[in-house]
Amino acid sequence: MLKTMKLTGKILLKSGLHIGGSKDTMQIGGIDNPVIKNSLTNLPYIPGSSLKGKMRFLLEHYYGLVKTGDLPKVNETGDNTWEHNRIAAIFGHMEHEKHSTKPTRVIFADGNILGAMDDSGNLETDLDKLKEKMLADFVEAKTEVAIDRITGTAKGGALRTIERVPAGVVFSLEVVLKIYDEEMDKDHLEILLKGLKLLQNDSLGGSGSRGSGRIEFQDLEVAGEKISLADIKL
Repeated sequence: MLKTMKLTGKILLKSGLHIGGSKDTMQIGGIDNPVIKNSLTNLPYIPGSSLKGKMRFLLEHYYGLVKTGDLPKVNETGDNTWEHNRIAAIFGHMEHEKHSTKPTRVIFADGNILGAMDDSGNLETDLDKLKEKMLADFVEAKTEVAIDRITGTAKGGALRTIERVPAGVVFSLEVVLKIYDEEMDKDHLEILLKGLKLLQNDSLGGSGSRGSGRIEFQDLEVAGEKISLADIKL
């Protein structure tokens, strides 16, 4: 019997976030890499595919499933693959014809802007007021340069400007976990929560090694029960 479990919460940006979108026009001195935006509201959002893809990547490495560039099959056993590849079972795989496994068990919704944190740590939800304060639709321009490794100075012609959603902006989080077999799927929620903690300790989007994409999950709830990532052991 199919059951569903919904995990909800908020995503607070601790640093600027860049998840790339399309650039329709070329402008001299303009933004080189815009963020992805809703075409109706022109507001940035976090694609569910970005959350799902980065979490899967982190979990596969955490559980030691990535070896010499290859991933184990869904029901393949061996060192560090434990019984079968639970990550493939949760996040989806391409082997339904070979193995009698169920479809993808997790659905990530796109994260929409809820507001921004003020200096006191309170969530301001008046988006029009916030846009006036920022003089922008929840974006900032960050200029970067390439540094010469020998001289430590900027390389000529290496100037680039990327667009980011500024730190302090808060997005929605909604993840639905499907449960087909309670005994088989009993540890899937714990794995999902580990994925959230791994992502919180890493980064989301581009330029993570240069400070962008640091996030914090807040107000997490599963079926009305509050969840703290501090209790999740890695």
